[in-house]
Amino acid sequence: MDRVDRPPLDVQDAHGRRVASGAATLSNGSFDDDGAELHEDEPSDGMGRFSADATELKDRFGSVTQHDDGDELVLTRIQRDGGDSRFEMLRFDRVEKLLRIFPRATHLGQLDDQFSQVKELQVEAPNWNAGDHSAEHDRFGLLYVRGLPKGFGSIYEYGLGIRREYVGLIREIEKHTGCTVVCFVASGVEGKDSDGKTFRISLQRFEDYRAAVERSRGRGRTAVRRVVEADCHNATAELFGLDRVEPKYGRNPVISALTEEVATGHVMGPADRENLMSEVSRAAPTLAQEAPERLGKLRADIELVSLKALIERFAASLAGKHDSNEAYWQEFFDTNRFALQQVFSTPIVVRRQHAHVQAAGVDGRGARITDFLCANTVTRTAVVVEIKTPAARLVSNTAYRGGKGNESVYAPHGQLSGAVSQVQSQLAAVPRDLAQRLHRDPKLDIDPWHDLRGAVIVGRVSTLEGAHRDSFLRYRAGLSAVAVLGYDEVLGHLIALQGMLQSAPTDDASSATISR
Repeated sequence: MDRVDRPPLDVQDAHGRRVASGAATLSNGSFDDDGAELHEDEPSDGMGRFSADATELKDRFGSVTQHDDGDELVLTRIQRDGGDSRFEMLRFDRVEKLLRIFPRATHLGQLDDQFSQVKELQVEAPNWNAGDHSAEHDRFGLLYVRGLPKGFGSIYEYGLGIRREYVGLIREIEKHTGCTVVCFVASGVEGKDSDGKTFRISLQRFEDYRAAVERSRGRGRTAVRRVVEADCHNATAELFGLDRVEPKYGRNPVISALTEEVATGHVMGPADRENLMSEVSRAAPTLAQEAPERLGKLRADIELVSLKALIERFAASLAGKHDSNEAYWQEFFDTNRFALQQVFSTPIVVRRQHAHVQAAGVDGRGARITDFLCANTVTRTAVVVEIKTPAARLVSNTAYRGGKGNESVYAPHGQLSGAVSQVQSQLAAVPRDLAQRLHRDPKLDIDPWHDLRGAVIVGRVSTLEGAHRDSFLRYRAGLSAVAVLGYDEVLGHLIALQGMLQSAPTDDASSATISR
């Protein structure tokens, strides 16, 4: 688009004589020129400055006059509204290097007070140029104050003060104090001054707030765009034989929540979801009587979503930095016991974590502690589980027999064989030692004598190839009472279960099949 030239500003002295205008520069890079995307290195059309004897600068809606009041420069706005309304807009204390802004906003064509309580904004501005304070806005053709902080309104016609996007900060100060002056400081103590009238806040805090508001506004625009895109697709989907779609929620939790709010008219936080779960649990007996099919479907949906979340956590943890952290994985399986149950084809329940299957002797030695003491929920028989790490080695690097060919034999690595031996030792201790103490804790409800089983979760089977894999599988198959599963196999069990549940036929589909 071609740039539109405008006539230069009228710069007049006290006697009405025209004074030449020229370009001006600003050296204070931490301040904004206008709060409306005007850059310091872009000269505005007709930029003007007051010469030594000039007192007035004009735009199409009025003028700005300057005069001195002791050490202060005073800038006054005169609006051409028939009555030549005058509003003192700004003072600059040349000694204290302090800008004093009297915040106003346009209301019904008039400049009214911007805030009900705060009447003055002060800004520490040691680099503000009192000799080059105003210019014509390149975009709007109106006079504005140069060098105000970002987030401040700077166009005289619209009122100086805080831009409307950020006025909440001042109103929050009004809510909690009786202060009538807010002073923005470069450094020093923040809070209410001893006079009780002035509240000091750092420029950096205001800038952080301004940036946060802009970030949230940007996220809001993203959320609205996603919902509108889905609305646009769905409006024409029937015409093109397409399926309807839901808005893309994305990974950012704030954008996701905003998208949910725009799309549905509400958003649920953690507390809301907690209340919802409590209400569903309370109403479950009634729902089972009134709508058993709906309750069953709800339970299936919840379980599928929970399984999906478990798989995502498991996969993310395996890909993360916890490869060699045994404590992390013990805690993971304790928190996600459903994953632990995938080790066996029979139903189990965890009875104790870090259970003593054999007590220590009088010298404090000989204790045997299993990571998880479980029980078969049908037979009540004992199951002990040891958790090692995904990084644990499964077979030795050096061939035990046969050189380096495919016929080579590799012994189990000490990390694997040691874990298996540990479980075998714990299994031997269950009927010999644990059985004598179970009567003291009948809640455990475990049969310690029959069909004892153990398991080790260790390493990654998918990392083995060729003779290494064959040797591992032969070793594992030869174990009678101890199951060995790799972390990747447990994850595979979960993924297979998810696929089975997702592909389960609906009641309608089943009915259709029967009718055919």
